[in-house]
Amino acid sequence: MVFSIRMKYIRDLKENDNVTSFSTVRQKRIKLKRNGEPYIELILADRTGQIEAKIWDDVNIWRDQIAEGDVVKYRGRVQVYNTSRQLILERLRKTNAEDRAEGFTEQEVIPATAYDISEMWTRLNGLVHENCQSEQILRLLQNVLHRFDEQIKSYPAATEVHHNYWGGFLEHSLSVLESAIFFAGKYPGLDRDLLVAGAVLHDIGKLEELANPHNPGYTTRGILIGHIVLGRDILREEAAKIPDFPGDRLVLLEHLILSHQGQLEWGSPKQPRIPEALVLHYIDDLDAKINRVFRLLRDDQNDSEFTAYDRILGREIFKGGAPRCAEPEASKAASGS
Repeated sequence: MVFSIRMKYIRDLKENDNVTSFSTVRQKRIKLKRNGEPYIELILADRTGQIEAKIWDDVNIWRDQIAEGDVVKYRGRVQVYNTSRQLILERLRKTNAEDRAEGFTEQEVIPATAYDISEMWTRLNGLVHENCQSEQILRLLQNVLHRFDEQIKSYPAATEVHHNYWGGFLEHSLSVLESAIFFAGKYPGLDRDLLVAGAVLHDIGKLEELANPHNPGYTTRGILIGHIVLGRDILREEAAKIPDFPGDRLVLLEHLILSHQGQLEWGSPKQPRIPEALVLHYIDDLDAKINRVFRLLRDDQNDSEFTAYDRILGREIFKGGAPRCAEPEASKAASGS
């Protein structure tokens, strides 16, 4: 199957566009039509966003030819259904050497942070060093950052909900750390060391929960155990390597990880029971939601004054009002600008 055309990005797709372009397959599901016949539902992504796509016909042909994580070339038509864009696919194949010879690169289809990874990494390490008063907690954090340095720089923070792109884990961790330092200064009764450690470590288990940064699915351990418990285990492993690490501080650090999602119905084994855990939960949740809001505003293609309904946020977002900067100020700070 041969069909060639220049890259067209998902962010730029409009209703009724006939488009041929490249993407990664982020998700693949076999579903049933109302008449009981199967169809394929895909989530396609490039560096500008993602879109739902459907293959209505010849399902048995495509069922085994395309898998999650594949980089593909597709042809389809853009439709709007329930106020959201979707692609109805006509042709689909994996990319090949000919595509690359014609100038296609996989970087075009890997969603990535807009900020400089080296600058964020330097700032994260600098803030940890400047704000940890406990030598043992500082050593703990430096050891964790060294152990997982390449993963921290590349992994997303989630598969879908927020910061779900290359470098998203680092972007989110740095933003939460900056907020933690701010609130530690605003409320002197808070333990700065605990808040800094919680910001760096709260999601560290995701580096074992997720499979790879190019197309982040879940590992078996991620599905069976989850990032919260995996993160607590990493904390224990690293603390055990530091002589005489204080047991009472370790318990509080464990609590920060185990409670950071805040509510039992959100999968948190424990609710926050110390001030630092409560602050960590709220700044983590705020950063995740603000990231999703700004991406929703950026990517929405509707003519309405409101975005399409977002099932994660549980609402539409008003697109009018005061002029907005291209990205949140916290993220600008994260990039070193």
